[in-house]
Amino acid sequence: MELVCPAGSLPALKAAVDHGADCVYLGFRDATNARNFAGLNFDEAAIATGIRYAHDRGRKVLLALNTYPQASSTEVWRKAIDRAAQNGVDAVILADPGLMSYALKHYPELRLHLSVQGSATNYEAINFYHQHFGIARAVLPRVLSLTQVGQVLEKRRSRSKCLALAACA
Repeated sequence: MELVCPAGSLPALKAAVDHGADCVYLGFRDATNARNFAGLNFDEAAIATGIRYAHDRGRKVLLALNTYPQASSTEVWRKAIDRAAQNGVDAVILADPGLMSYALKHYPELRLHLSVQGSATNYEAINFYHQHFGIARAVLPRVLSLTQVGQVLEKRRSRSKCLALAACA
């Protein structure tokens, strides 16, 4: 089990790491991040500093690219994956299958996680992302009841041990 904490700023990242987080997740200051609010998120300098800080302490950094590309500007999202890989993030949290395909093609070593925005509510959907895009972890939507989460976990246990699941609060 890993404790994964949000980090909306460099001080928040450092606090999470210093207080026991195994991983932190963060986003760029642009439309690629569902929590793109004033005063939050990371520019190039802050993300480099944050990744170095976490990695120096044996912790992981996940980058949330959890919005869907706009038809007029898909390049912004592809460049975000490029930036994530170049900065050395440990995984990218994605919702869009087109971006998963791009990441898999250009950065096959980059670990991919399925965002809660991907809305995979059953084992078969999660397994589809795993088989086609190498998704290593899925964040389950908060609309699932505990019974439904248990059903997803039971199918995972009986069929595949290599896919991690996370609950979204």
